[in-house]
Amino acid sequence: MRARITAYAGVQLRDYFVARMPLIVMATVAAAWAYAAANGLTMAAFDASAGIEGRAELQRAFQVLLATFAFIAASVAAHGLVARDRRRGYDRVIFSRPLDPVRYYTQGFVLAGVAGALLGAAAADVYAVAVHPVSVLGAAAYIGLAWLTIGGLAFALSTVTRFHLPLLVLLLSADFALDRYATSLRASGAGNAVIDLARYLLPPGHVVASLSEPFSRGFTFDGRVLIWPLAFGVACFVAALVLLRRRPFGS
Repeated sequence: MRARITAYAGVQLRDYFVARMPLIVMATVAAAWAYAAANGLTMAAFDASAGIEGRAELQRAFQVLLATFAFIAASVAAHGLVARDRRRGYDRVIFSRPLDPVRYYTQGFVLAGVAGALLGAAAADVYAVAVHPVSVLGAAAYIGLAWLTIGGLAFALSTVTRFHLPLLVLLLSADFALDRYATSLRASGAGNAVIDLARYLLPPGHVVASLSEPFSRGFTFDGRVLIWPLAFGVACFVAALVLLRRRPFGS
């Protein structure tokens, strides 16, 4: 008789809130501090009565924090799942029971995405009430997009290597660097079709990052821009499921 997957949801949520959520919060706070220091922001800057320029700065600050939180939460959504269990031999204990690895790890990954979106939405709600109006629903949806696109890639990488997090950072860094290079080429009138094509071989991190503003303002964008990141995320998620099915556990 197969074990009920939902019986493990509590353990997986506890693992997320105890092991991963503190890391997400601390990393986001550190990024916020770095952003404030680099831009000379003080507590006075968060006065919503500071006029149009002040409100614009509050919106920009939220967009940066939203994107930072979403990328960090997505990057660690798969952390401590497949690769850790294989490395430490936990899979031999977990799957000594009649448990489906695909369903087990999918549930853990989905719970991490839901928890991250709820945590981000709660923070956005506090920001909207106490500092500056933003779209809470848009923030949650944006975190969900990052979870599928960036987290999906992390999930797929975690099924093949324990170095999935450094590899994810490397791929995203290459994507942002190539996007900046391609943008500078187009600005100088020297566009390169090969460079533009090469961008599709890397994760669409720059696309997701650019969407923090329209999502935070309440979905003010052309929906077609979501096709690439959504398709990429779904492809990574499916690849992760296939790899989970084909690579043996507990052996």
